[in-house]
Amino acid sequence: MMRAPRKFTTSAAVVTAVVTVTALCASFPASAHADGGTLVTVEPGQVHQVINGFGFTEAFREPVITALPESEQQQLGDLLFSPRDGAGFSIVRFGLGDEADPGDPISGPGDAAEQLWLGHLAEEFGVHQFYADAWTAPAQFKTNDSLDNGGDLCGVPGAATCAQGDQRQGYAGYLADQASQFAAAGIPIKAVSFVNEPEIGPAYSSMQLTPAQAANFVPFLGRALAAAHVRTSVACCDSEGWGTAADYTSAVLSDPAAARYVGLITSHGYTAPPATPLTSQRPVWETEWANFSPFDAAWDDGTGGDGFTWAQNIQTALTSANVNGFFYFWGASASTANSGLIQVKGPTINLSDRYWAFAAFGRYIRPGAVRLGASSPDSSLAVSAFRNRDGSTVVEILNTGTTDAPVSLRGLPGLHGARHVAAYVTGPSSTLAPASPSTVPARSLLTVVAGR
Repeated sequence: MMRAPRKFTTSAAVVTAVVTVTALCASFPASAHADGGTLVTVEPGQVHQVINGFGFTEAFREPVITALPESEQQQLGDLLFSPRDGAGFSIVRFGLGDEADPGDPISGPGDAAEQLWLGHLAEEFGVHQFYADAWTAPAQFKTNDSLDNGGDLCGVPGAATCAQGDQRQGYAGYLADQASQFAAAGIPIKAVSFVNEPEIGPAYSSMQLTPAQAANFVPFLGRALAAAHVRTSVACCDSEGWGTAADYTSAVLSDPAAARYVGLITSHGYTAPPATPLTSQRPVWETEWANFSPFDAAWDDGTGGDGFTWAQNIQTALTSANVNGFFYFWGASASTANSGLIQVKGPTINLSDRYWAFAAFGRYIRPGAVRLGASSPDSSLAVSAFRNRDGSTVVEILNTGTTDAPVSLRGLPGLHGARHVAAYVTGPSSTLAPASPSTVPARSLLTVVAGR
């Protein structure tokens, strides 16, 4: 049964459960048979990818936060960015372009000012990672003379001949100018992508590029960014899903002229989820994914938009696809068909349980952490472990089974020198609630933090 949306109030701060090292050692015996619990083993010497962070997309630049009263703006910022009592998001994805006139994209048409405002709000919480991509080139740079319905970039190999000639350099300069303006406004963009879901051409802002065409354009953008003295790299290519992302990744990284400029690989999770690695040569971010259904506040209702599903999506992406960053689509939305993490209904702010799934990871696994080896012989337990730059260790245990699972932890780095260890459970009746570290309730996520 779906529960009513959880309403946020400033007094609803999460209380940290502190367990002394002595008590924790008793809960986590050296042998899995000491208390009948399943052994979860952390391998501190087995280091995998660096975690850049968790993020959300401010797609279509919906002016949600700036429409709220000032006190609620700060409240929503706290919910999104605070690593203490919010979700701890550490990356924001912005949109570029969509102006009919490419003259002044920051202060001109559109609502890019909303994005700058959100960027500055994020910076108040210590967020300094911003990523931006364009859904399309301006209409005058495209073969169909429209922002919508796909169309090719004039000048790329295989595109129809344009009356206006080759526009690759023009489009590259346009994007470099936008990145430069963001930087000048105090929001430096970490990486810029020039297309969104290039496989399709829907009836909204879109542009189609094959993998070979994308690789052909990358050097134009790389040179334009360098000429504008913008300290950012090129990202490719926000594909619709993980299957086609492999083709774009191969195309840009196997072409030396393109590879020198590509600093980030990006893809969405719609047509194929992030379940296998794309490359180890560059950081890989899953930059957009959602379940497009009305706002779902439930933890485990089987719809694909619930919290349990998204906890599973995050865990799989981190451990099977080795992603360095994981994003949800909307952070907050006021749309009536809202599939965001947070629902804004006038002065009321409602949190979905998928929000809490992201908080269980983003609040405790901070930028610069590394994923460690972790395993369990119980196939119903999906496990991962991370070491933060401050030396603390985080273990995430997702119980996909229908019964509670007693667990014992072995190899937790820093256990004996830790000042305290905290455990939290997120599930059908709990949202990051203080918990026993020795049991993972059915269909729930247990987060164990040592040394913080």
